[in-house]
Amino acid sequence: MKEQDSDHGLFYGIGKGVFMALMLFALPGFLILKYYDRIESSLSDVAELPVYDRMQDNFTTGAEAVGVLFTEKLRDFYQIDSSAFSGHKPAARTLQKPRKTYWERQVVERELASRLSAGKQAAAKAYLDYVERYKSLALAEMQQTRIPASVTLAQGLFEGNAGRGYLAARANNHFGIKCRLQSGYRRDGRIGDDDFDHHSLAIGCEQRTDDYVWDRFEVYASPEDSYRRHSLLLLGDRYRWMIQTYEVGQLYEIPVPLYGHRQVPYYAAWCVGLKRSGYATAKNYAEMITMIIETYQLWKIDYELFMN
Repeated sequence: MKEQDSDHGLFYGIGKGVFMALMLFALPGFLILKYYDRIESSLSDVAELPVYDRMQDNFTTGAEAVGVLFTEKLRDFYQIDSSAFSGHKPAARTLQKPRKTYWERQVVERELASRLSAGKQAAAKAYLDYVERYKSLALAEMQQTRIPASVTLAQGLFEGNAGRGYLAARANNHFGIKCRLQSGYRRDGRIGDDDFDHHSLAIGCEQRTDDYVWDRFEVYASPEDSYRRHSLLLLGDRYRWMIQTYEVGQLYEIPVPLYGHRQVPYYAAWCVGLKRSGYATAKNYAEMITMIIETYQLWKIDYELFMN
């Protein structure tokens, strides 16, 4: 009997040890792997933004949202030769007002009030004010260039802090676009304004610390010029590939998971593409821009072009 009791005690001890190991290591490890994206976002810059902490899965394709004619309208839309678009004047306000407004501030506002913390409500109001002010301008650019208005607005919200950041408020630079160092700039540490070039749409350069203390950013006469400059930048060789690759209203496979998703809406694919193409150095740039679009349902604004 004593030998059996000893065996039972041994097996009990081993079983208890295995159970404790599972509780202490395996289960937490499993939970970390399962919720890694949410944990990472909560510890990153995403947590500082007035946005949700995960994708909403409420995206509806263009055909579902706009109707059966969406595919035909989309085909006509992508026949525009955006590569020929090189105008420097602000986009003409020829955008027809849609018969139906798909993006409604009141609807978004109600959802934000129930889901965002009280501390983020003021920032959310500033975001909504910005969207209302600039959505027509973003749509006018989209009409000419096929760059989704949702992506443009989300970048403007983030880069310019909803129009409240120094560059957006003082330099009309809503997208953090820098002046470029000339090839023969001084390398003695005394870099000055004369060492930088700016685009012809800009009227000068403003020094602001970013990657380097001597970074300069373009200054524009108006927000319209800033939006046009953004369009011209994304029509350049580095970013233009996304226009034909990720069409509005579709789902796409992406090379790396975004919040655990391999298949994402077109706007999220754009955000990943912008990061991979070098638009920003922030590690979580794609996540931040995607969550701005998701939280404020900006993808619905894109569909308003197809509702006439």
